[in-house]
Amino acid sequence: MSQENIEIVRRLIDAFNRGEPTHDLLDPQIVWTTTGTFVDAKTHQGHEGVGQYLEALADDFENVRFEPEELIDAGEHVIVPARLTGRGRLSGAPVGLTVILLCSLRAGKVVRIHNYAEKAQALDAVVLRE
Repeated sequence: MSQENIEIVRRLIDAFNRGEPTHDLLDPQIVWTTTGTFVDAKTHQGHEGVGQYLEALADDFENVRFEPEELIDAGEHVIVPARLTGRGRLSGAPVGLTVILLCSLRAGKVVRIHNYAEKAQALDAVVLRE
């Protein structure tokens, strides 16, 4: 199941980077929590909430991409240290920040994403959830 989860998360990131819909990979009740070090820090719920969050990113930045450094198997979770890159839509300035995505999966769908600023935080969160 772990390799399957990694592939689901890889497909999710690839679809996002191509601007394709991701609903088939996300549970309808998906919860995505962003952090204070990340754009639009709050919790986004359901396909609609996640869609609004991704639209807000696209409103502020062009050519937004998640560039995974690795995908770490953590059982029902996949930890993804990644660079979020793009350009400020108004300024044209390049944007690049590191984010750690902790993706939780159930029944072949991503049910939760939590952004962290540090890999150790995501690893600790997995231990606490187990």
